[in-house]
Amino acid sequence: MRISGIKTLLHVKKFGPDHQGHRQKLCGGAYAIIFLSMAVLVSRLSYLQLMNGKKFSELSQRNSVRIVPLQAPRGKILDRNGRLLAGVRPCFNICVVRKDVKNMESLLGKLLPLLNEPESTVRVRVRQMLNQPAYLPAVIKRGADWDEISRIEARLSELPGVVIDVTPGRKYPYGSIAPHLLGYLGELSQEDMDSGRFASAAPGDLVGKYGIEARYQAELAGRKGERTLEVDSRMMLKRVISERKPVPGDDIFLTIDLDLQMAAEQGLGDQVGAVVALDPSTGRILALASTPKFDLEAFARGISTKEWQIVNDPLYRPMVNKALQEAYAPGSTFKIVMAGAALQEKIVDEATTFFCNGSFKLGRRRFRCWNRRGHGKTNIYKALAESCDVYFYNIGLKLGVDRIARFARGFGLGERTGIDLPGEQRGLVPTREWKRKKKHEAWLKGDTLNISIGQGAVLVTPVQMASLVASVANGGTIYRPGYVERLVGPDGVTEKEFACKERGKLPVSLKNLSIVKKALKGVVQGRHGTARKCRIRGVEVAGKTGTAQVVKQTKRRQSERMKWQCRDHAWFVAYAPADNPLIAVAVLVEHGGHGGSVAAPIARQVMERWFQLMAPKPVIMPQRSASFRAAVASLAS
Repeated sequence: MRISGIKTLLHVKKFGPDHQGHRQKLCGGAYAIIFLSMAVLVSRLSYLQLMNGKKFSELSQRNSVRIVPLQAPRGKILDRNGRLLAGVRPCFNICVVRKDVKNMESLLGKLLPLLNEPESTVRVRVRQMLNQPAYLPAVIKRGADWDEISRIEARLSELPGVVIDVTPGRKYPYGSIAPHLLGYLGELSQEDMDSGRFASAAPGDLVGKYGIEARYQAELAGRKGERTLEVDSRMMLKRVISERKPVPGDDIFLTIDLDLQMAAEQGLGDQVGAVVALDPSTGRILALASTPKFDLEAFARGISTKEWQIVNDPLYRPMVNKALQEAYAPGSTFKIVMAGAALQEKIVDEATTFFCNGSFKLGRRRFRCWNRRGHGKTNIYKALAESCDVYFYNIGLKLGVDRIARFARGFGLGERTGIDLPGEQRGLVPTREWKRKKKHEAWLKGDTLNISIGQGAVLVTPVQMASLVASVANGGTIYRPGYVERLVGPDGVTEKEFACKERGKLPVSLKNLSIVKKALKGVVQGRHGTARKCRIRGVEVAGKTGTAQVVKQTKRRQSERMKWQCRDHAWFVAYAPADNPLIAVAVLVEHGGHGGSVAAPIARQVMERWFQLMAPKPVIMPQRSASFRAAVASLAS
């Protein structure tokens, strides 16, 4: 009817002038309607097909197709001998595909009783799901155990949108060895995404948050794969359309020795502190321990709120790497710097002596020596071996703060060592200018006396002191400490090898350095040395003890009766063998007391273990038969 009406309107027929004009108007209106309708139709088709064709095509595909990302197996972390420190194991995760959930509250009501997880934690994860595409599985429970998996599997048909995903997770064959160095993994957060450091990661992915895991995230992570699946209306798999396999991450071989690391951690035990062991000839780290430790397995399975509170204890600070993220007064270990500076500046020589009667008077104030009876007539050998404070008070005043600061920086203090880990502290080498800006006070001679024995404002880290004693041991070369030996690709081919770079040379001549080294040998091997507890049978050890005050004490014997956090820090730095060093060690025990009695035995335990590992293995001859032995005997006769 509509078409015939239009034809009637358009039919050519003779009319009068008025009818002719009316007919033309009707025809024009009809053409306008047709043109407008066609324009709207073409415009809509263009919008759907050209501008949003890809979008609607993807929406259509998702009705029957699911694209599942395939996580790449994370690279392994191994010690210098190839022993596995952090490997890969299957991790079962409970996930929810938000697109397939009609009523989230109803789903949670059925799911929560099946999970060994607090409701608050699950609801936080559900809220986080809103930050990622609705068609991707979102993890609401990572590292589910077999009981949880079996309960959910049995009721999966009642839980629309719930899927069980298997991804590569971390395993630690030797437990929590070197956790501060290895680091841990955590879920990608919004803050991580905003930082731009994890370009290839997606919400819900595990990424390195600390230590090596964070520093070498790109190398360890590998490249994701992808599997395209066709599913039916009940989300049951019909077929695999395509698959791109993931590429495993690189393996990292460390310079750390597992046995030595264990010895360092066992030596520290329940005490709070750090041990750093270096190869003095290369700068490579052989062991790096910090205590208290934290449980790597807890992070691997998903750390609970209670566990997180424990590892963030404000008094013991388990999450702080004491080897490089904390700075302490060095105590008498700083006397190595003072001795080198005084010799180099010709303030003293081997024959120069000062008399120690147990204290040093400056104005109306007396600065005591740790030995109240005094050391008597003291030269540089005796001063270092017996740690005479009065000797170093004298040379400190003669050097002055400016020269002390210059030599301290020359020994690598007051600056980061460059170890490739986040959070390294610079420490502090105080100067006149520093005190004026920081405290708005002038530098006093009493300040100089304090820093001359490693007290006052001077601060160092254990890794700095390990680097310092290693540079003394090797004859003056300061290395940037390194802990990675090589990266190995998934095909087993070495992709990159690492070497420790030189940072500089000690500002002390070889002649003067040899005097310091001879004196350091007396600290351990001398009759009255302060580190006699570090003696090792058959090996000459050189080192220096240190006891750093935390609070002012009127009597030294009161230290053991004070609160733990007010007691002295115990230091010991050493290298061995003294004439051909193979290992250099720095030990710090927070609030441990005296360096010679607390820190030195730990260093001894570490060095003894190293020499056991370095000793040549006995050659075991194969067993021979009786006939063979008889034949040899007859030939001999």
